[in-house]
Amino acid sequence: MGTHTIPKLITFDGEARSGKGTIVQATKDYLREKCGLKPMLIDRGQTFRALVVAASKTGVNLDSPVEIDAFLENEQNIEACTQFVKDVYHMDKDTRDALLYTNQVGEDSAKIGGRPASQSFVVTLTKKWMQDAGSEGFDVVLLDGRALETISRQMHEENLCEYVLGLYFVCDAQVGARRTLGYAGLQYAELSSDQKLEVDDFVTKIHQRNDADMTREVERLVRPENAPLITLPIAPQPGSHMYVIDTTAEMTKSDMYEPVASFVAQSLKASE
Repeated sequence: MGTHTIPKLITFDGEARSGKGTIVQATKDYLREKCGLKPMLIDRGQTFRALVVAASKTGVNLDSPVEIDAFLENEQNIEACTQFVKDVYHMDKDTRDALLYTNQVGEDSAKIGGRPASQSFVVTLTKKWMQDAGSEGFDVVLLDGRALETISRQMHEENLCEYVLGLYFVCDAQVGARRTLGYAGLQYAELSSDQKLEVDDFVTKIHQRNDADMTREVERLVRPENAPLITLPIAPQPGSHMYVIDTTAEMTKSDMYEPVASFVAQSLKASE
């Protein structure tokens, strides 16, 4: 254990299938490999997905807010969920992805994520991870999730971190659907009839997820007001604390993440 430090915080927030998960992982690698920093990645969305799996295993009806709340208000269940989240973190990627990243778990995470008890659980866990990051000598924490501004400002005020930069990602739903389904190299008009139906169905799911996140009772997803809009692959320019990043343009993965990763590194250096 090293001396306790206050890590710098960068948030990766935004809408479903906007590419932020890909970008935040690449940014973590960039900061470690290109900048010599020690970054920690906290994936709050993964925590909600783990809650879905844990609740489902005990037979909770995820269409019933009453059953969800009862599950999450039970101390024994909370302890078991906390351990399960830790277990998931240490799984190899293929096992974790097969368990958590199914369409059904994605849909159900919106249901469980809208309940106050689940938000309270994840807030408590996020703060604990931030304390751990400081104790373990991490320079920077990259926080990936939805509706992050409030909790991030709260952690800043509690001296758990220095909130340096907030990025909010958006993407045209059809583009996000095509990328997710492996049709990134094809325009919608070039798809077969079956592929178009597949994309259309996924677009509906994206809209449903965003609507659920934007209308839930607690920690609603809100696009930051007065934040500059940046359309990748054009890089952000310094001058704001919050940015909206549009990933809709047709581009390679490196075109998508490199402008963001280099800007994050620039922002961290400027905050020293």
